[in-house]
Amino acid sequence: MACACDLESVREIVRGRPLARLPGAPEWVRGIMNLRGTLLTVVDLSMRLGGSPDGMPRIVMVVEGAGKRFGIGVESVQGVAELADGSLELVDAQRSAGGVVGGLAHLADAEGGTAQWCEVEAIAREALAIE
Repeated sequence: MACACDLESVREIVRGRPLARLPGAPEWVRGIMNLRGTLLTVVDLSMRLGGSPDGMPRIVMVVEGAGKRFGIGVESVQGVAELADGSLELVDAQRSAGGVVGGLAHLADAEGGTAQWCEVEAIAREALAIE
């Protein structure tokens, strides 16, 4: 399933780079990458949400959450869409994957479809062990 997040959290989108594994980190925290001299933790949301690893991410969305920058590895970026009023369906705690998924975004673009609305702040707190 596609994922979406608040555009204000996204800082840039870059090609994937080699990752150095972090000992003791959960498997979905894929490692760290060097981005112009800055080390960024890179996570795999697909794995965090129960999917299987697809190798190293082809694209990394550099995002900011809980005051920290980190990367979300993705296969592709489909674009930017504005959500119409009422198109975000909040999910209950049982379906929120520990608070990482805040809702289901019902997209009104040409293809339509639904994306899991991911909470960048929650991902940052979990991946980067921020209290």
